[in-house]
Amino acid sequence: MLRLPALLMETITVSIVMLSFSSEVHASTRPSPADSASAYLLNRIFVEGNKTTKPFIILRELPFRAGDTVTAREVEYGRERIYSTGLFTNVEILIEPLKGNVIDLLIYVQERWYIWPYPVIGFRDSDLKKLYAGAGLADLNFSGSNDRLEGMFALGYDPFGAIMYTDPAVGGQKRYVVSLGASYSHGRNIGLQSGYSSGQFDDAFADMYVEGGRRFGIYSLLSLKASYDYIRRNEDVPGLVLSPTGTDVFASLRLDYAFDSRNLKTYATQGAYLDLSLQKYGLGESNVDFGRLSFDARGYLPIESFLTFALRLHGNFAEGPQIPPYNHVFIGYYERIRGMFNTTSEGESLLGGNAELRIPIIKKIYFDLPDFPLRKYISNSFGLYWSFFFDAGETFDRQLSVNLNRALYGYGGGLVFLLPYDIVIQADFARGGNKRNEFILDFGEAI
Repeated sequence: MLRLPALLMETITVSIVMLSFSSEVHASTRPSPADSASAYLLNRIFVEGNKTTKPFIILRELPFRAGDTVTAREVEYGRERIYSTGLFTNVEILIEPLKGNVIDLLIYVQERWYIWPYPVIGFRDSDLKKLYAGAGLADLNFSGSNDRLEGMFALGYDPFGAIMYTDPAVGGQKRYVVSLGASYSHGRNIGLQSGYSSGQFDDAFADMYVEGGRRFGIYSLLSLKASYDYIRRNEDVPGLVLSPTGTDVFASLRLDYAFDSRNLKTYATQGAYLDLSLQKYGLGESNVDFGRLSFDARGYLPIESFLTFALRLHGNFAEGPQIPPYNHVFIGYYERIRGMFNTTSEGESLLGGNAELRIPIIKKIYFDLPDFPLRKYISNSFGLYWSFFFDAGETFDRQLSVNLNRALYGYGGGLVFLLPYDIVIQADFARGGNKRNEFILDFGEAI
């Protein structure tokens, strides 16, 4: 889903980039290769420029503290972690030498606008024929602790509305996370196994949830989510829901563990990511009674200073007496196989993987903008990468085992544009297992 705050501001930003792009990088935030492995004793850390954001939100992203020994490479990694919070248009870390190998660090941030009325616009399932549009209002740093209050709606293809609040810094030591929200959507079924001739008809979905979690260190989060769901199928087709009334109403619990040490979440070049979850649908109050185990594991291995090998393995497995069609998983919608981008596969479970070699043409840089009143609120970053990739995946039902002969796969290469406000655009040329070539223009977070 393409839902980006202040789309108008992003358009202005891109125009400014084209007119006044400067590749000058602040020397203090890009140590030379010769200095990147030198060790320093860190004396103190100072934070400046944060008028709304509380200092601990910035400091807790750093993998070091005062008194630690650090390298310039670790300082750069910390800068990228702070930028990935999404709170700032620019982050600089200045190394101030003291005596001997002792240093101070000065972290300077430029804050974004946090209260945004914004357009909601996108294409469901990355299909240009499935346009939806609406509006939203968000406060992306409600109390200065990276807590987010947001509401939105959209009309058009699969209209929806939602409201949510997340606070990632609750409790005396600010280690607890609380999230709650509700949503409603009126959409068309995308199932291939529905038994309905058109494959698309109106459904109604509503849910409410509350989630609590605890951070362990700077990388790990363990959380438990409780939700209550309402699903109504408007067509009288057997098997679409599990209740004979045509409406499934049920509670569910989800236990989730996440580990995230990526330097940049939208396009990482080092670190690792793991999300492991176990969810139980139906707690004895309805006909719904099944579960899911899912995982998403990613690793980013730097090779020398100019290459990154990225690898992802993901799966989503269902177990229970009956898995309703509305809980099936797909390749060809959210998960895509480049080379067979519009080929759709449906099943109760899914297994897939991706491999990429990332070569920087222009590493993500921060450049100077012309002097005008709103410049400090404009994100001023840009990057350009070339990538080679291989994607594969398969869906299957419980009575079937994984069969690589049925798997969809594709391979190819292309350009990746890293634009302001963490917009990622991928322009790829790929060849699929069906022996066909295709050009792909895709928006959104890369693996």
